[in-house]
Amino acid sequence: MSDQVLMSTRKGLFSARRKAAGGWGLEEAFFLGDNVSLTMQDPRDGAWYTALDHGHFGAKLHRSRNRGVTWEEVGVPTYPTPPDGHVERDFLGRESPGA
Repeated sequence: MSDQVLMSTRKGLFSARRKAAGGWGLEEAFFLGDNVSLTMQDPRDGAWYTALDHGHFGAKLHRSRNRGVTWEEVGVPTYPTPPDGHVERDFLGRESPGA
């Protein structure tokens, strides 16, 4: 059982640690004022992942590999570049505009 908990809230991400006396104490706060919709720790390498809901700009995924000391935005996947001569077509077989 872990002695640390990560709490995702509409007001940010908070980290709390169990104290020797048996209670919990706030340890650190991240992304203050941002809506943090989900946070998890990857059991494979201990990295923290958090999803921020920026409303108009959409969801953004961030990763910390050092327990919140630094955060980096995780980029979205991109489609591979099509081969030379490839023509993009719609479901009717017509050439797609802007392709």
